[in-house]
Amino acid sequence: MIAEWTEWLVNLGVPAAAIAGAVGGFHAWARGEVSAALRALGLGLLGVGVLSNLDTLGGWIIGPAGESTPVRHVEAPSVLPWLLLGVPAALAAVFAVLGLVRLGKRRQGKRRTVREADAAAQARRHAIESDHDEVTDAYGAYLCDILAVLDRPALDDVTVPQTAALLHALDAADDARRGVDLDTYRQAVSNLKTAWRTADEHARKTGTAHLPASDRAAVSKARALFEKALDDRGSEYERQAAHAKARALLGAVLTIPRQAAAAVEHQTRPALAVDATA
Repeated sequence: MIAEWTEWLVNLGVPAAAIAGAVGGFHAWARGEVSAALRALGLGLLGVGVLSNLDTLGGWIIGPAGESTPVRHVEAPSVLPWLLLGVPAALAAVFAVLGLVRLGKRRQGKRRTVREADAAAQARRHAIESDHDEVTDAYGAYLCDILAVLDRPALDDVTVPQTAALLHALDAADDARRGVDLDTYRQAVSNLKTAWRTADEHARKTGTAHLPASDRAAVSKARALFEKALDDRGSEYERQAAHAKARALLGAVLTIPRQAAAAVEHQTRPALAVDATA
């Protein structure tokens, strides 16, 4: 009777213990609990060993008490040796595959993090460059507009502290743009925006008030002549004559930026400009 009970328990318990150890180990491994996974695997193997030797353990526990009773020897199922060898190997293979999967996911996560960081850095650089370009475009538009130069001459005067600070900030931002440190670049552009706003506001507020009265009069006459030179309703001769007079008036008063001079030249002498670009 004991032998039959032992055989029945072995046939059911050995696979159940192996499956329980595998399932428990799998869940623990999936949660990242390596020690718990090994503990479950070990308990499963221990259960397999105990259940596989119940007939021997039963003999130890019951012992030869009283009248000896013939004990029926039950041979273990033929599949049991293969099960004892295959279950640990299968569990080891499963855990190895799971480890590779987890390692692959971890590497994918790192690569994804790097890509996201690169994308964020690129977006940040683009935003900083947009602010940088906004200032340089505004300053470049000023330098190309002769009327703006005559209205705000202090913005092109390097002896004005605000203008000197602006030029220094422009150089610093250009240098930072060629570097890789975004924090340094961001700070340089922030300083540039402040310097531009300060210099432009000062130039607008000052106008030509910082010039001697005679120079202010010359600037006023030259501005009127430049307006006539830029008016495409006049003849080419009249426009060129006005341009020449305006340049003569400003010769000893202001230095016209080369960008503004080129823009006026292009608009007042279109035929020469076309020949030069041909």
